Amino acid sequence: MSREFQFNPTNVNTILDESWRQLKEAAESETHPWRLGNLATLSEDRPRVRSVVLRDVQTEARELICYTDQRSDKVNEIKASPRVEWMAYDSVTRVQIRLRGVASIHTNDARSEQHWRESSPEHRRGYITISAPGTKVESAVPNLPDYLFDRLPNDEEAQLGYENFAVIVCRIDYLDWLQLRRNGHLAAQFLWTDKWEGHWKYA
Repeated sequence: MSREFQFNPTNVNTILDESWRQLKEAAESETHPWRLGNLATLSEDRPRVRSVVLRDVQTEARELICYTDQRSDKVNEIKASPRVEWMAYDSVTRVQIRLRGVASIHTNDARSEQHWRESSPEHRRGYITISAPGTKVESAVPNLPDYLFDRLPNDEEAQLGYENFAVIVCRIDYLDWLQLRRNGHLAAQFLWTDKWEGHWKYA
């Protein structure tokens, strides 16, 4: 691969700009490694981490967006403690990015409706489930109705999935950047107050 993380070593803000540019690209490209990130929440003062798909990025609003089943554990965890951390790594550029912020859950509102309209029938099928995520079962079977094992839902069936659909919006206020190098790692961090402020740091 020829992907690069381009920045000016004399201007730390070029790290911030390139980070958001690549996050935006990751939301639009299934091949970018930052598309699949790790989202950490708190549950009873213990961290819980899972992989999530980056579905949308709103740079000016500092938002990272992913989807989930509104019956999943992370929904209640975020409602109880909305501080979250997002992490992704690119093995080509050797860049790790960590982003912290406050998450909100959107169900049955204008924002969730917009993302549902933009989703594919294949994606919608994943929300037409028999039971809530995490429900104990006796054997390894998909959490789908029998009639959807081998086909995609029609429009009417897909609406059943919307009842379980939730959008997680993470508004970012901290960005940590690290590039692994054989001749010495590079690192920078950025904090949002009423604007982004950043500096280089030792890795």
